Amino acid sequence: MATIRDVAKLAGVSVATVSRVLNGSSKVSQQSREAVLKAQHELDFHLNASARTLARKDSEIIGVTVSDLSDPYFGCMVKACENAARRLSCSLIVCQGFHEEQREIVAIDTLLTHHCRGLIVHALTIPDDRMADYLRRVPSMVLINREVPGFEDRCVNIDNEKGEYLAVCQLIAAGHRHIAYIGSRHSILDAKERLTGYRRAMQEHGLSCPPQLMVADEPSLEGGIRAARELLARGVYFSAVAVYNDTMAAGSMSVFNSRGLQIPADISMVGFDDLLLARCLNPQLSTITNPVEEMGEAAVQLSNSLYLKQPAPYTLPNFDVRFVPRATIAAPAAQPWTDKLSPRPQKAAGESRAAAAFRRAQQELSGR
Repeated sequence: MATIRDVAKLAGVSVATVSRVLNGSSKVSQQSREAVLKAQHELDFHLNASARTLARKDSEIIGVTVSDLSDPYFGCMVKACENAARRLSCSLIVCQGFHEEQREIVAIDTLLTHHCRGLIVHALTIPDDRMADYLRRVPSMVLINREVPGFEDRCVNIDNEKGEYLAVCQLIAAGHRHIAYIGSRHSILDAKERLTGYRRAMQEHGLSCPPQLMVADEPSLEGGIRAARELLARGVYFSAVAVYNDTMAAGSMSVFNSRGLQIPADISMVGFDDLLLARCLNPQLSTITNPVEEMGEAAVQLSNSLYLKQPAPYTLPNFDVRFVPRATIAAPAAQPWTDKLSPRPQKAAGESRAAAAFRRAQQELSGR
């Protein structure tokens, strides 16, 4: 493996000159810069970031933990953090926690071994006391979508309960009284807050929240599919669904459509997060804003301000939630969708597949 001395020898310059070139210093002649870059390319040499950080007692790395990068929400968050880090001439390292306490702890500990100048952490299953210990040890750590008592000024969050309350109130205003709820199966703060918002809106309007109309699953596209199938399998009527996030809503819509149910003619829906995905669905999804990109950028700015120990640290803006009306909410249908989903004809005892198919065809023709 090539070393910095090999690069210097091939380029015909000193090791100090190679270091200045690779660290972006302007105090190098154009001729020397070109020679170093040519030698670096030929030798496929790269500086060891960790060693450089220790030598300079400084860091150009910002660590980020998210739950699952396959979720579009976290993709938006990481993109925003990356953009903000680039403006600070920093790089990003990302680890995933997958909504599991031990994996979230491993993710944070892994980032700490890289001597990051700051940490942007989305970790909702680690207990408050353990998270508070991390916050004390790492003065430039900032949390997203969570608040830990005593560290509110380092927490970037929205009012999840208010957001879900607004969503359900919009469905009620459209005339819906039988409203189902699809939530996250994880015992995390935002999931609890959104469920509380759903229940509060229903109770304030004198509506019941029967367990048959509430289902929870993985907060993903696949989770939304399973949740919608479960709701339909229960056979309980609902005219609208409030969903934990836009991704689950997209999965649910695909199931309803596959069963011949129209959105919003048969079932109205509202999501949460206002991802780009919500605008790409057909029909476009009504939802609640969750300004994750602005939150990611603000978290990086706050973390950097704390790292530099600025006398007046960056002040977090107020991230409010609001309802975004689109095309998935309408008045309840005159005919409940349960009347449209007739059971499939049962195969008679001893009847062959061909005979059963012929019988069904005759039934369909006679029903015209």
